[in-house]
Amino acid sequence: MKNNCLHVERTICGVTLLCDLIPMGQDVTLCIHSVPGGHVGSAALAVARPSLTGQGQSATTSVLNCIGHKDDAVAVHLAEAISTATGCTTVCVCGIHIDGLSPEGIKAVLAACREIEAEILEILQALTQKTDKEPENN
Repeated sequence: MKNNCLHVERTICGVTLLCDLIPMGQDVTLCIHSVPGGHVGSAALAVARPSLTGQGQSATTSVLNCIGHKDDAVAVHLAEAISTATGCTTVCVCGIHIDGLSPEGIKAVLAACREIEAEILEILQALTQKTDKEPENN
């Protein structure tokens, strides 16, 4: 079995945020967690669709959240951002835990997650271009 899992990471507030990117056919699964302290806090499923405004693309998103966890803010954002940018169905499982995080620390974590999002989009674009260039086997 071929391992297609790709990794993106950022270190913030003394903790590493690790995002595993798993292409699954035309779809994508993301697992983002802190090291140490990773867990399953929330899961978001975003399905791309035409925007209800008639302009551009949007996503319909479903969320599962563990009681007391606020990981859904990151899970929903990443799932929707990747889904709307690529048109693929995207699942994001998130579990980030950093003890005693200040409001400024929360902003720094969210900024790091946006950097991870940008890198994921670059990776997916490169994978799409590579796939588009491969000859078909008939």
